[in-house]
Amino acid sequence: MSGSGGTATGGTSLGTGGSVAVGGNASGGTTAGTGGTSPTGGTATGGTTPTGGASPTGGTATGGTTPTGGQATGGESTKGGSDTGGQATGGDPSTGGSVVEGCIPAPTTYPNLFVTVSGHTQEESDGKVSNAWSSLFNPSGSGTIYFNGPGSDESYVQDIWNNDVRSEGMSYGMMAAVQLDHQTEFDRLWTWVRNHMAQGCSGDVCTGEIAWSCQTSGSKKSNGGAPDGEEYMATALIFAHNRWGDTGKFDYATEAQWVLDIIRTKYFHTNPHLVKFVASANTTDPSYILPAFYQVWACFDAANTDFWNTAITDGREFFHHGVDGNGVCPYQSSWDGSQPQPANADSVRCVVNLMMDYNFFKADPWQSETYAPMFAAHERNAGPPSSYCNALLGFGLPDADGKAFVDKLWSANVPNRDYWNGVLYMLAMLHVSGNFKLYY
Repeated sequence: MSGSGGTATGGTSLGTGGSVAVGGNASGGTTAGTGGTSPTGGTATGGTTPTGGASPTGGTATGGTTPTGGQATGGESTKGGSDTGGQATGGDPSTGGSVVEGCIPAPTTYPNLFVTVSGHTQEESDGKVSNAWSSLFNPSGSGTIYFNGPGSDESYVQDIWNNDVRSEGMSYGMMAAVQLDHQTEFDRLWTWVRNHMAQGCSGDVCTGEIAWSCQTSGSKKSNGGAPDGEEYMATALIFAHNRWGDTGKFDYATEAQWVLDIIRTKYFHTNPHLVKFVASANTTDPSYILPAFYQVWACFDAANTDFWNTAITDGREFFHHGVDGNGVCPYQSSWDGSQPQPANADSVRCVVNLMMDYNFFKADPWQSETYAPMFAAHERNAGPPSSYCNALLGFGLPDADGKAFVDKLWSANVPNRDYWNGVLYMLAMLHVSGNFKLYY
């Protein structure tokens, strides 16, 4: 999570019609036990993976197979449509999304808004994504946020503004690496996490939280975990398991289960099933609520499918009353969305959480019919990094209304040695270009 207690350099408050950290790093300062972000990556090793993805070696086919233990109900539809074949059974999506029974398939196609909405070619889009990776995740590049060391086979993403390494940024780097098929960089990042952030380890087995902040030397600045980082780590490890198999440096499936167990047992409130701000908190941070990821977990973690399915439903429902009249998320709030704290740098990520869920599953019409136009009206003039995340509104809006948001991301320069803006730019590029796929 972005550090609480810091200011957004040059930024304006989300709650007052602007973006957080316009033109600056939004992660200054943290309190003990809170989290941070910083991206990661690797050296530039070519372009993006082909449209549609390659078939994973040792894993499931790109786009997802019918998940073990799940129902093959509900297909994927094009942007703006309803699920072909029906939604998952058992719920009323008008009141917070369907109550999913078992595991539903991943989408089979992933729209590229740069092509379908902005009118660029696939080749141009691939070049944009490749340039983002090579600029941000090349340890010898002048604009990089990814660095090698201190060990010989490990790398980290640095929050340059705060001069530390944060679990959230490491997880974002892992996600970018697996999506773009950079296994070497993925393994170097996870090695850094295992060597310096992991806790409660005996041999290859760990049971503790992943420390949210470390020095670049590897020494811990905090022993507490930040759920947002671990949520992305768990999901990235599941994708690595299904895309690459477990024949390399790590047994990705075992690693993913360890992180999922931490999340489930330490970081989740159970009535409703919502993620906590930190393990000891009695509040949630809406930017941590990721229903699309919970669907991945419901398919992977068969022993706890019911738990994650409830988290999907409760997570979708939360946003109906957890955002304000402009669609802006608070920094933290009570479980029912009351007692909201003012929006901060974290809040810009909520649009990503909501719009990727709509893009992948289209289980909650509120996300496109109510939230997307409401938030779009508020964000017309937003600058970076909000404008990067806002490009995902294109998944929920009619093309004519979404084009301005997609075009703004297309025309933006790759952030230069800027960790917070850089990771959000990279994630937005992956989603909007159709390169963010669900490997489960």
